[in-house]
Amino acid sequence: MGWEGYWREGAKHQIIFCARDNSPLDKLQEKVDVDSIQFAGNDECVNLGIRRVNGRIYAGNYVGLCRLKAVDGKRILSRDGREVILKIEPRFQLSVVEMLHALRQDDEFERYLAPQTIRINAQDRELEDLKDNELFHFFDCEDPIYIEDNTALQSSIITAAVFLSLLKNLCTRPLMGKMITREENLVGKLKGNILFKKNIRLNTLRGRDDRIYCRYLQYSEDILENRVLKAALQKAVLFLNKYFGQASGNKNSFRDMIAYCQNALSHVSHTRITRQDLGKIKTTGCYVYYKPVINAAKMVLNEITLEANGESAFTSYVVPYAVSMNKLFEMYVRSYLKRAGVETYTSQSDQIRILKYDYKSKVLAQGGGAYSSYIGGTVKPDIILYHPKTGKYLVFDVKYKSLSGGKSARGDRLQVLAYALLYDCENVGIIFPSIAGEESRYYEKNPIESAERRNRYYTQLEIAIDTEWSCEAASVESGAKISLLQYLKGLME
Repeated sequence: MGWEGYWREGAKHQIIFCARDNSPLDKLQEKVDVDSIQFAGNDECVNLGIRRVNGRIYAGNYVGLCRLKAVDGKRILSRDGREVILKIEPRFQLSVVEMLHALRQDDEFERYLAPQTIRINAQDRELEDLKDNELFHFFDCEDPIYIEDNTALQSSIITAAVFLSLLKNLCTRPLMGKMITREENLVGKLKGNILFKKNIRLNTLRGRDDRIYCRYLQYSEDILENRVLKAALQKAVLFLNKYFGQASGNKNSFRDMIAYCQNALSHVSHTRITRQDLGKIKTTGCYVYYKPVINAAKMVLNEITLEANGESAFTSYVVPYAVSMNKLFEMYVRSYLKRAGVETYTSQSDQIRILKYDYKSKVLAQGGGAYSSYIGGTVKPDIILYHPKTGKYLVFDVKYKSLSGGKSARGDRLQVLAYALLYDCENVGIIFPSIAGEESRYYEKNPIESAERRNRYYTQLEIAIDTEWSCEAASVESGAKISLLQYLKGLME
């Protein structure tokens, strides 16, 4: 596939433009009036983040599938009147599904997938709407797109994984329930109102005066909303087991989430869910937190099918979606460090540990009034390592960028220098994806020119998307093999 993208035929009056993230989209103008396209701002996922720079159109850091939209929000049609579908794939030698598969053993997996939003005065993040998820964005208000390739498989795996994360969080809270009317032939007791006609026919005429047929109200969690969640859970479990294999080992977030959800919904009935049922669901009032989970459940039910033999399969209909490669690579690097021997944030050992995902620090020690509001707030580095023995911090910024161009970035320089100051780091650096995609590389530290009376150093890593987690690579200067943990210890001791 060319870096400038290419066209291919779609189905049902559609034409598909395929490209890689962060690449020029020069061929898009062959069939589309590019002046009518809605371009994205910073970190926006509209049209998968495509932007215009110095007159040229480029893809952003999002991969996924969507309908190309105009400035007015309407669908863009090609010059021959067909709907235009935009498909963006990763430019590096990596797979979204493989990276997600690797993340499932991370102890922070659920935090990575949960939809969250930043609270200015909060140290932690709070679950909110599905659209606030930083990693995945689903355009769930749009009609699904029919596409005949592996995009449907990838989308279904992502949807099932996100749904499990949302459902696990929901099951830690009170389940929705309603007062329902029940009729029952009770023995030796009375509840609610007696249904005299039914009582005479079923009991009195049969000489069963020990029974009373009653109608009464009862609070129950076995309601439509929870049945939808259970039906979606069943499909998601079968589907993930099919493509990831049965959960095994002590560390497996999929297995743990599935077991927790199945136990929480054990008293809810298994029923067949129809499209009419989905239209009856209401998530308002005190149960508004059901809304993102129900939306994810609908996507699971629409994208995944159960065949006659009980096997799961995916349809060719995909809910338009976007995946932030910036966030996905950052999460992958965190898991990579842990697999290399870095302790998790909950560890009490004296070894190098990584601080909690989304750990934030205040810029100013105290308020100071309106004059300080411009620079005040919090700073959230991607990777913060701490060594209890030495008391040293090592901060890395993770960049989903290619180093092949050799260009420097002023913003990135200022960012890592600010981290060095705020965390009093002797060493600070940036982690990039490996261009070759096969081998990680660790660079020797380089002194930072500073007027301070102490030494600070810049270091750099290139991390390969390695499903075997070898965590070894050649040092650029020496050429010797060294493990990632040894490299980090050398920087923090």
